[in-house]
Amino acid sequence: MEIIVSLFIGIIIGSISTYFFVRRSQQQEIIRKYESQIQILQDEYQQALKVAKNRSIDGSRAAIKGKIAEQLAPILPDFNYLPSDARFIGDPIDYIVFNGYTDIKDNGSSNVNLEIVILDIKTGQASLSVLQEAIAKAVNSGKVRFEVVRPEVFENKHLHQVDETTGNSSTKAYNIESIRKNHKRAYEPWNKEEEKRLSMLYKQGATIQELAQELQRQPGGIRARLKKLGLTESLID
Repeated sequence: MEIIVSLFIGIIIGSISTYFFVRRSQQQEIIRKYESQIQILQDEYQQALKVAKNRSIDGSRAAIKGKIAEQLAPILPDFNYLPSDARFIGDPIDYIVFNGYTDIKDNGSSNVNLEIVILDIKTGQASLSVLQEAIAKAVNSGKVRFEVVRPEVFENKHLHQVDETTGNSSTKAYNIESIRKNHKRAYEPWNKEEEKRLSMLYKQGATIQELAQELQRQPGGIRARLKKLGLTESLID
């Protein structure tokens, strides 16, 4: 009887031991599977991170190359216009090209058939932005015009004048039309020919009043232009 009991107890203990051994083996197998899956996920994450970094670097490089190309485009072999005809804008388009501008400027001829070109520089697979497409559409449909704006900022306004003797500033009411009755070129922009003539007459000994009469400008305007040209005013009115 004791033998049977001992055998029964041994069977129970063996079964329990076998159960825990198998259970532990199963748990270890499950752990190994999870660890393997975790490692796979980590590898995939690292690979995705590497790809993202490469894309970011490639994108940055492409952007830098694009910026360089925009600035250097006029001096590159594939640029079909004179660099001196191109004006960099940057945004929303890169260049406005006045094709023929240099010929007109250098030769003084108005017979040159001037062409206006709206030009943008693209590198790689870059495409036009929505705004650039809208600009291209407007240009191609002829929605382009030339305007001249002449703000009448001086008409019947108060002009700021400096007293030539005291150097103090004062504000007086001036009317351009009345001033131009005596000085036809008063407040008109100076051109190169006028400046050249002013310099020549000044060096020949002309007085301020003589210069004002000859150039049809106010004495104050003559003095201001002489100063801007770097000529020392040593003449007496």
